[in-house]
Amino acid sequence: MGLSSIFEPESIAVVGASNNVNKWGGRILKNILSSFNGTVYPVNPNEENILGVPSYPSVLNIPGEVEMAVIALPAQAVLPVAEECGKKGVKGLIVVSAGFSETGNEEREKDLLLIVEKYGMRMIGPNTLGIVNEPVSLNASIIDRLPSKGPLSFITQSGTLGLALAEWTIDMGLGLCKIISTGNKANIDDVDIIEFLGNDPSTSVIAMYAEGIKRGKAFMDAAIRIKKPIIAIKTGVSKRGSEAVFSHTGSIAGSDEIFSAAFKQAGILRVESIEDVFDAALAFSCQPLPKGNNVAILSNGGGAAIVATDECEKHGINIVDLTEDTREKIKNIVPEYASISNPVDTAAAVSYKIYREAIEALLHDPNVDALIVIYVHTLMSNARPPAAAVAEMKKETQKPIITCWLGGVGTEEGIEILKIGGLPNYSVPERAVRALAALIRHREFLKKVKIGGEV
Repeated sequence: MGLSSIFEPESIAVVGASNNVNKWGGRILKNILSSFNGTVYPVNPNEENILGVPSYPSVLNIPGEVEMAVIALPAQAVLPVAEECGKKGVKGLIVVSAGFSETGNEEREKDLLLIVEKYGMRMIGPNTLGIVNEPVSLNASIIDRLPSKGPLSFITQSGTLGLALAEWTIDMGLGLCKIISTGNKANIDDVDIIEFLGNDPSTSVIAMYAEGIKRGKAFMDAAIRIKKPIIAIKTGVSKRGSEAVFSHTGSIAGSDEIFSAAFKQAGILRVESIEDVFDAALAFSCQPLPKGNNVAILSNGGGAAIVATDECEKHGINIVDLTEDTREKIKNIVPEYASISNPVDTAAAVSYKIYREAIEALLHDPNVDALIVIYVHTLMSNARPPAAAVAEMKKETQKPIITCWLGGVGTEEGIEILKIGGLPNYSVPERAVRALAALIRHREFLKKVKIGGEV
């Protein structure tokens, strides 16, 4: 059975529903009612009406069909309810309840899995905060504020991290497609989910936070087949971190070196921080892949350009030599004391004309595969004109452009222009370079690793 019964159900029962929205059953029911267009059945033997909807003492008392059920009950009450769901013909379960293998109750989790398999159901969890599927307006989670619709689907083994990341994407202006809190992965695991997302037309980028992978070989085989970028942050790399992982979700973290090698072999982009996950996802969401790893850098501040250059070298990105024709064009654009070699430093000169013409020259250079544009804000400059120039030039090229508007206060209006223009902007040069590095690495994976993925 596929996963559509969980991600695209026509009817949902919330077992453990409550009128108190500060309780998990109340919060999840409230979120489902406020988003979902299908039929919703609250289940609570002690209530006749919950949040304005008639309640039922058991799923067996519900008159209509129930395709998916969310269970938000104490752990000891989950098994008999799962049995009732199976008898009712429920196809998908989301078990929010904790108190299973992550707390040492492996037998309880095994017994739950036996019930799920007995009735041919699929289950996310236990110990999950739920799922979000924005394209079908389904919020079966405790996440209150949702980002806009976007290309990124996020898999997280930490539910609370999913909450924080949803908030972060709103602040970054990055839309989300799906949020999946996997929990203990007793039935549906990473293999099932990435295969589902790999075939999901609404998902263009897959990001994941993983504490451990249960079916390592199957996961890597599936990742190789998926041409969409998969960005992963793997935790539990230290001894103490590995111990914390097991107590968190009952997962065995495994050797960090093995994970790194396996991820690279499967074409998975492993990053070092949560910040890098979303920086890369932002770039993938709005930029094409570069044809190579030759980059040009344009900046009005030499120091910021040097920082970007050092970071490029760290990630194996080539600061390419510009053609003589390109240097001559730039020489006629910038002040005579500016640098016309790569990185190009306008020596604090900032205007729409300078940035537009310099960008045009760099993009037309046959040696340049990608461009990083940096603006360093000063009291004597305006962040808007150079941003407008970049946004205008983006319309005329198929080469990726990554921007860094540096300086905080005073850059906001320029950054807004970049966002509207579909440009990924980063607050410091290092983040911009790492995002570009992810685009380059994925292109290399497509060419060398992914099956049939020549570019």
